[in-house]
Amino acid sequence: VSLDLTKNIDNQSLIRAFSFSRDKEKALHGLKGILTGIVADAAQRKELLFLDVWISSQHFLAEDEDVRDILIRVGDILEDGSIEQQELQQLEVRIEEILSSKDIDSDGQVAQVEELIGFLSGIASDSLLNEQEVEALSDWLRANESIKEIWPAN
Repeated sequence: VSLDLTKNIDNQSLIRAFSFSRDKEKALHGLKGILTGIVADAAQRKELLFLDVWISSQHFLAEDEDVRDILIRVGDILEDGSIEQQELQQLEVRIEEILSSKDIDSDGQVAQVEELIGFLSGIASDSLLNEQEVEALSDWLRANESIKEIWPAN
């Protein structure tokens, strides 16, 4: 059985449709990690600037209604210059809703690695490493032990 990769779904080639879903999943897991990393020690100006750059790099996802909702919420956070605990929780809930939807078929370990990379990026975004961030990272690694032998967790 051969698959016609030139077939269109929602006016996109089949290859692009699969790639978009994978990119969407990767971006959302990365954002989840970034948010965890930048709030590990209370977000600072540099960390919020990093988040702003991340949003700018995700323009290709802006056509997706779910991702657009996330981008708007992150934009609101950037506008007022701080991340309140309630805003973070609402964002995490929304990200989880999108990730658990039927259009994203997540590989658990790949998702955890993407989240870890985002987390490390968030921690490193202000060029400072402090005890709170190290503790938050240690907690995350203990909670996600199944990837302890996979780079960059190892």
